[in-house]
Amino acid sequence: LASLLESFVFLPIHAAHTLKTKSKTLSWKKINSLYSRIIHFFMRWKKSFLFLFIILVPVFMIWIVKTSKFQMFPNFDATTINITIKADVNTKVEESLEIVKKIEADLLFKKDDFYLRNVSSIAGYRRDSANNSERFPYVMYITLELQKIKPLNFVDKYITPNLSFYYDAEGRTREDKSQQISKKINAWLTKQNYKEKYNLLDLSVVERKVGPIKSDIKIGLYSNDYQKTLQALSKIQSKLEKIEGVKSAANSANYGIDEIKIKINSYGEQLGLDEGYVGAFLSNMYLSKKKTTTFDDKEMLDVKIESSNKNIYANFKNLEIPLKDGSVVALSEISEFEIIKSVEKLTKDDGQTNFYVFANVDSKMITSTEVLKKIDPFLKQLQSEGIELTFKGENEKKRELKNDMIMATALALTLIMISMLYLFNSFKETFIVMSVIPFSFLGVLLGHNIMGLNLSMPSLIGALGLSGVVINDGIIMMTYLKKSTSMEDIFFYASKRFRPIVLTTITTIIGLSSLIFFPTGQATIFQPMAIALGFGLAWGTILNLLYLPVLYGFANRLK
Repeated sequence: LASLLESFVFLPIHAAHTLKTKSKTLSWKKINSLYSRIIHFFMRWKKSFLFLFIILVPVFMIWIVKTSKFQMFPNFDATTINITIKADVNTKVEESLEIVKKIEADLLFKKDDFYLRNVSSIAGYRRDSANNSERFPYVMYITLELQKIKPLNFVDKYITPNLSFYYDAEGRTREDKSQQISKKINAWLTKQNYKEKYNLLDLSVVERKVGPIKSDIKIGLYSNDYQKTLQALSKIQSKLEKIEGVKSAANSANYGIDEIKIKINSYGEQLGLDEGYVGAFLSNMYLSKKKTTTFDDKEMLDVKIESSNKNIYANFKNLEIPLKDGSVVALSEISEFEIIKSVEKLTKDDGQTNFYVFANVDSKMITSTEVLKKIDPFLKQLQSEGIELTFKGENEKKRELKNDMIMATALALTLIMISMLYLFNSFKETFIVMSVIPFSFLGVLLGHNIMGLNLSMPSLIGALGLSGVVINDGIIMMTYLKKSTSMEDIFFYASKRFRPIVLTTITTIIGLSSLIFFPTGQATIFQPMAIALGFGLAWGTILNLLYLPVLYGFANRLK
């Protein structure tokens, strides 16, 4: 749009003015006169203006940064939503299939309420909240394909259908975004009481995420006693689930069937019993044991026997153990029982067995950083108890992003400075122009606050790109200001550059406006970048038109 506007409106106007000497053009006298009065005012109070400006702008920027929230990537409207399910470890795949079929049938009954286009399910496989794949008989996975969303704004209604070669108007019935539908489905699943009804360990709604981060929070736990680690894992998950704004929480511990550890007590030892004798007796009773071999008409068959009461815990505790003198004693009288949590698999990172707890948050209510701050005292308590913690997920990527952005910013500013020195052949003029860059970031922060968005990685990339864009108007202004020998010259040359600076800013902002104000689908990912460029350039234009001439006049002591 900006290119079309530039090509068919502004360029013909300039061409008409250049080629026809008698042609009338739009007069900028009134606007130039207003700009001249404004700059005269600031020049009259240049010391006070610069003093307040250099103090208040950084203070305001710091205040906005401290009150702003940060998330790695913005949320976007997805076309699919997933429900991940985990039942008790004793659940067979046939039972899992029946569970997922019943939930699927209930979802189909609410098809119109949730704008569902298609529902598919699978038993024996799932992707958990951290996008890790699992293949066990007791896990299930449901994929919900949503209807296409209705046009929600002017651009979607009138511009996109006419300009896009791939636009399909059919089936656009959905009125809610995927995040809103996800909340509704989550509330509905809770209301249906599926967890208690089918004895489910995990029932979570998982939304599609952008980039390498599959879970907002990922905390790794390690200690020499993995039973102690498992207990801490459950406590952290429990605390995360109680925090408002945490949509789902899960852990990587794939618990197997609980193990019973038997220890012979002093009474059993007095009777001459030990673990070996009791263990051999129990294995004969509870394990499928081959007794003999027989034949039928076709082949040889093994005859095996096992206890019909092997799954009854009460019978196990009261099992009669024969003694050497022919008498019997109950197992519970001669031993102590300890139930131990067992896991089906262990994950090692750098030679250490780690367990992870995952969580996803609603970024409009709370960020992952704020969640970690809330549970920080408890995490420090665990560390004091000998449990090592590692922070991955968004927290890990933030550290990497910080280092990368520092390097990229330093390189960008160095290259800009070298270019300025070559152009102006003056350190003073170079640093005067480059001083606009840090102050222009106020526009980035204000833009995100006005649009109600959290800062994100695309925001920082946009801010870095702004450094090169906003400096262009500064170069335009400085090439004329450097000709000045008095204050009147500054007023004259600054007014000469007013029109081209404003026109380039307006056309750029118009080009970004559709992405700033009307993003749809996955284009929402780039909205923070457009906001950083658009609002940053708008504020940078004010800096180049007012701050830059005043600073140049003050630095060169012009009168």
